[in-house]
Amino acid sequence: MQKGFTLAEVLITLGIIGIVAAMTMPVINAKTQDLVLDSQYKKSQNILSNGYKLMMAKSSTYQVENLPFLSACTDNKCISMEHKNIFSIINDSAGNLSYDILPQEYSIKGKSEKSNFKWIDTKYIFATNDGMIFGLTPDDEASSFSIVSDVNGIKMPNVVKRDLYKFRYSGAGKLSDVSDELEDISVCTIENPTGCTEQQCMAIEGYHQVADGQICIEWFHNQCMFCVPK
Repeated sequence: MQKGFTLAEVLITLGIIGIVAAMTMPVINAKTQDLVLDSQYKKSQNILSNGYKLMMAKSSTYQVENLPFLSACTDNKCISMEHKNIFSIINDSAGNLSYDILPQEYSIKGKSEKSNFKWIDTKYIFATNDGMIFGLTPDDEASSFSIVSDVNGIKMPNVVKRDLYKFRYSGAGKLSDVSDELEDISVCTIENPTGCTEQQCMAIEGYHQVADGQICIEWFHNQCMFCVPK
């Protein structure tokens, strides 16, 4: 006569299944999150590439530097109008989208240091109806500008190249991934101001604003390369 499982054996088996599930679920969840973030990354690329191409077409513009928001706009209200004509924007910095609610820091995979990127260093930010947040920054070269994208908005993990990416739009309409720039680590001290942001320059003892109201007189990709000492 075949014996059935005892209650103790059933409980032990269920316990083992529970332990295995507890060990594997975090791995499955992490892989699922990676797939979702990768999909959102590709979507953000398409949003930016197609959006700015449409903006150029509507403006009868064939070079980036001739886009109205770069060549004609003098304030965020104007920049906002240009972008709202193209993108599905639910809020922006010309409205009530505040820098304060955005992530204050981003980790870098494999490094203990945080990224130098700060949302406050961007000129214009906007949020789209699919939960993404974009930050626009004109480059030193008139023929290009940069856009930083957090592909899942204010949600975690807040890690460079997982949910935070940087793109450059240039020339006749080419979008390039330049996210490596977000991993550049520079030390900001009074002895070595290279790489300091405007806000960091303001905080460094021994530096002051120059006559034109700017802390920094030499910029490169929105980073301060030279501050003026007292």
